[in-house]
Amino acid sequence: MRMLLLIVLVVMSYVSDAAAQNSVGLSPGQSETIVGGLDVALNLEIDFIDPTVGGGVEIIYDATRLEFVSFTFTGDPDFGLTGPVDDDPNQPLEIGAGWFVLSPPFGVTGVHTIGTLLFRPIASGSAMVSTRESVINPGRFYPGGGGATPLAVVYSGATVNVGPPAVAVPTLDAYGRLIGCALLLLLVMRVLSQRDILGGSPRGMRE
Repeated sequence: MRMLLLIVLVVMSYVSDAAAQNSVGLSPGQSETIVGGLDVALNLEIDFIDPTVGGGVEIIYDATRLEFVSFTFTGDPDFGLTGPVDDDPNQPLEIGAGWFVLSPPFGVTGVHTIGTLLFRPIASGSAMVSTRESVINPGRFYPGGGGATPLAVVYSGATVNVGPPAVAVPTLDAYGRLIGCALLLLLVMRVLSQRDILGGSPRGMRE
């Protein structure tokens, strides 16, 4: 019985340690099938158990199926903001954000949304968007309180499922214009059919 209890405690400790980690990822992690031609938005989020003053993230995506449109910061991070320009074709996309906290623990914990990435699908299929550590600039995530050792962070990405482009369905206005054009064409054909080949005037209008 004691052995069983010990095993349970060890397993619970392992699960707790696995869950208690600093993470950076994208939300939603798995998108519904996106209709081709419609932009898709992914939120860049952190979830830290250790207080952090911020850091940087590199974004890598499948350029054969996605085209980068823009990145917009939320009002959450408040200094050290670094991001790509709109329609930047270069990879990786470098994003950095920080939090200016004057009271202990001199950093932020929990879930925070740094900003929103916008992509435009250009081909059907599943496209990966990945996050990874920024080594040089903006750099890694550091602890609050002036710690010099970077925090251990787990990075994750997202999968965007791109479907075929939507089929355009004619509206009532489109049908109305089509019918109007058809009636006009019939009227012109009728007038032309009534013309006298030699006289060139409609029947009933000749002298």
